[in-house]
Amino acid sequence: MVASDGDACMHWAVGDYMLQTGHIPIRADVFSHTRFGQPIVSKEWLSEIIFAMAGRRAGLFGLVVVAALLIATTFALLHRQMAQETGNHAVAIFLALAAACAACTHWMARPHAFTFLLAVLWAGELRRFERGGTPRRLAICLGLLTLLWVNLHGGYLAGFLTLGIYWLGAGIELILVRTDPARGNGARHKLKVLTGVIGLCAVVSLLNPNGYELHVHNLGFLDSGFFTNWLAEYASSDFHAPDSRGFLAWLALTFLTLAIVRPRLSPSSAILLVVWTYYALYSVRNIPLLVIFVGPILASALAEAAPLWVRRLSGRLREVDETSRGWPIVGAVALAVVMSVPHPTEMIARKWPVAAVEFIKQHPEQFEGNMFNQYLWGGYLMEALPEHRVFVDGRTDFYGEPLLRQYDNTYLLHTNWQEALLQYHVSWTLMPTQSRLNLVLALLPNWHLAYSNDVATIFRKEP
Repeated sequence: MVASDGDACMHWAVGDYMLQTGHIPIRADVFSHTRFGQPIVSKEWLSEIIFAMAGRRAGLFGLVVVAALLIATTFALLHRQMAQETGNHAVAIFLALAAACAACTHWMARPHAFTFLLAVLWAGELRRFERGGTPRRLAICLGLLTLLWVNLHGGYLAGFLTLGIYWLGAGIELILVRTDPARGNGARHKLKVLTGVIGLCAVVSLLNPNGYELHVHNLGFLDSGFFTNWLAEYASSDFHAPDSRGFLAWLALTFLTLAIVRPRLSPSSAILLVVWTYYALYSVRNIPLLVIFVGPILASALAEAAPLWVRRLSGRLREVDETSRGWPIVGAVALAVVMSVPHPTEMIARKWPVAAVEFIKQHPEQFEGNMFNQYLWGGYLMEALPEHRVFVDGRTDFYGEPLLRQYDNTYLLHTNWQEALLQYHVSWTLMPTQSRLNLVLALLPNWHLAYSNDVATIFRKEP
């Protein structure tokens, strides 16, 4: 959860800065030397404070506990919603486990874990309204969720997309039932309510440190072909990799349900299934959102077509659940384990420059001036070496395409590879030992090897 990339440490460092200073860093960046003092769009400030509080309490393990709690609660709520909506506990358990297997590749201690939880709550309220819920409850719940979401993570756009799909579905339903006055009035009322809720959520979404600039920034980021191609988490799933097996199983389950059960889907359900399946195929980052938004649709279809033995099994599972009330026991045991058993959590030394960081701390006189660091290590260095500003870190949207292209030119040794080192007055580098940049620096007379092990190598530029 914390060692897959440096972003967990990066969010911890930013949150810790906010706790120390008492203000959100939207006016000027203080963590990098390449964009020091530049204004920031702070789209995850609240989740960063939560992670920093957990980090102060229990270090990296605290970050893991927060993320694990968010993820476990998300899929517990997803299971509960499917069980309540279908009345079939066996189907709900099966689909909740299938959803967890498909989404687990993106379980990390980062702010997007808040998006998982908010997405399942958001989708549950929309389905409740479709089944006859009150407009008042929908407006209040989605308004409050919007207020939280825009301050916790930029994934709130997924909520607006889903809300727009329900609005579009209501419009299509109105066209389909135009010859039936009673159903037409119901569809018209639904469309009117959803229009008002969209307006309400749009206004509430402005209650964030950056106002409307947050929306402009996030939409501009998603529209950038460079970023979506450069970042691995926005790439399509590699179906040859073992990690994609859960997603493949989910796709197979979806296709089999549509082909064999042939459920009659409402317009909004059909559009949800198509749109989120497309986005999940387009980017692995969207797979958790696919299973959250589409899981209940498949659960309803499978529950209706379930054979008699599955329904009997569901009845027995319901009886066991009602009799045992097992979740308080599980919760108490989990709390006891978390509070009493030591859980050392640290960055893996064979993957991260832990020893190199220790060397830098022991010889501060050798490392004055600006550094050039690997992109993936940037977030870790922000937390591990707060006295040194990074060249770049996981805040790609903040650094922008021009700077990241400069970083790439240096990291990949393009013909203008020295441009970034000269422009930003780099006096030392911290790179993976296998980086080709190290091979070139070793040939230059004014660059000297300061430290090296199997993981990281440091070169220093002589005055």
